[in-house]
Amino acid sequence: MGRKVAFITGATRNTGYAIAQRFAQEGWDVCISSRDEACAGEAARRLKAEFPAVSFLGMAMDPEDIGQIRAGFQRIEKEFGRLDAFVANAAHLGVGYHTFNTTPERWDSVMNANARGTFFCCQAAAEIMKRTGGSMVLISSVHAHASISGRVVYSASKAAINAMMRCMAVELGYLGIRVNSLVAGAIWTERWAAQDEETTQRRRDQYPAGKESAPEDIASAVYFLACEKSPTITGTEMTVDSGISACLLPYDKNWNQKKA
Repeated sequence: MGRKVAFITGATRNTGYAIAQRFAQEGWDVCISSRDEACAGEAARRLKAEFPAVSFLGMAMDPEDIGQIRAGFQRIEKEFGRLDAFVANAAHLGVGYHTFNTTPERWDSVMNANARGTFFCCQAAAEIMKRTGGSMVLISSVHAHASISGRVVYSASKAAINAMMRCMAVELGYLGIRVNSLVAGAIWTERWAAQDEETTQRRRDQYPAGKESAPEDIASAVYFLACEKSPTITGTEMTVDSGISACLLPYDKNWNQKKA
């Protein structure tokens, strides 16, 4: 039997890249995607330099483009002949899209990338996995369950991901395919590096854990859900959010008076 294969979308930096690294550390062959083919190829080369014994594939995949999604999974099947884990990480963040400024175009862009794109990726993954079984991990968000201003479309898309996860877990279980979502809170990214120390500390003070998740923290949780260590976990939401979901945060009645 050949080496197991994982595919992570949106995996050229930050959390997606850390997830790809974790699978490679565990000896899996790894496929990654980006909207930009050059970025995907460069990330695959960096991973190969770090893990020379592992095979990597970097390819372009716009989560809003169903044709690219289907072509990407066909390429994985052709080059590796199998798919054991799929991680839906690519997302449109939809920052600042609120009740009054969300146009049909903005709505469609976020929902097409996050909900529609995730579903059709899972559909294509299931077509490969149905022969040997596998696991899917869909990256969701605390925004699916609680709200802040300016994220109405993003929140709707992440709630949709959790709902489809439960349905697919029920529908695909007989094929040996497990489906779960990871409900993520704040994660350190390049955007955190750009903010001042006061802002960083103010954000951290909101979390019972006292800090945001590192990309490696999310990667460890994803790998647990995807691997043989969680054989009976399916149809569930694993929350990794520094404890923020347990808190009642103050409501800001002046949210719409702030500068964008």
